[in-house]
Amino acid sequence: MSLHPFDMLMELPPEAIRLDCAALHMARDAYPDLNVLACLEQLDLLADAVKATRPGLSAVGRFEAMREVLAGQEGFGGNQDDYYDPQNSYLNRVLERRLGIPISLSILWLEIGRRLNWPVFGVGFPGRFLVRFDDPDRFLVADPFADGKPVSEEDCQNLLDEQFSGKVKFDAKMLDPVGVSAILTRSLNNLRAIYRANHDWDRLDAVLQRLTTIEPSNEDHRIELVAIRHRMGPLCGTYFELPGLLNHQPDSDDDRRHVRELNQLRAMIASLN
Repeated sequence: MSLHPFDMLMELPPEAIRLDCAALHMARDAYPDLNVLACLEQLDLLADAVKATRPGLSAVGRFEAMREVLAGQEGFGGNQDDYYDPQNSYLNRVLERRLGIPISLSILWLEIGRRLNWPVFGVGFPGRFLVRFDDPDRFLVADPFADGKPVSEEDCQNLLDEQFSGKVKFDAKMLDPVGVSAILTRSLNNLRAIYRANHDWDRLDAVLQRLTTIEPSNEDHRIELVAIRHRMGPLCGTYFELPGLLNHQPDSDDDRRHVRELNQLRAMIASLN
């Protein structure tokens, strides 16, 4: 079986992984006929349009140029009416429909910034992914989901209050940049929750495969994947073989790990029935 293009990208050093390519290859699970090159060309054209506004060198000027083109001229914005539509999470559909959720719209903004060699970064803020434009001595935070409006510390606290009913206080560290792997993981976890809620086991299977590639040491992904495959059909051979494996060297560290995995797997399967 050939390696999935997304999985091949994840074998590269983190600094060599392009977010747009990874997001589009991730979308090929749902859209196998997706034309990746055509989507990349759309991003190139959007970057050219932002550059044509002659934004200057300041973070404010660059932010205003990107907001003018993406939110204003092109109409990219948050899907307020159907937030949990899985199409909102796929970059190709964001480009087609001009609708998305915070993280998919932020990927769009980040990839425009990368094309222009601007210091624009993703911010994994709790409950609302954001982007930041950096100057040497300051930065500006924007919310692509809310038509790209600038976000103050007060706005950040309001977002936290909406999510956590006043139980979480704003900390400046919440605005620290995050890397490509963290962005992809968060995007996949959004899809994981949607497909799980919709009982769309085929799509959930694909999402879990991508998550196991990004986080191979996270046993929860693998256990849930086997459980989902049991939901769709017979348990895979490894599940049946696991008890037998325990009989060979019952005192080894690996055996103790297998016991934990088997118990977790049984509990996961029981929860799905």
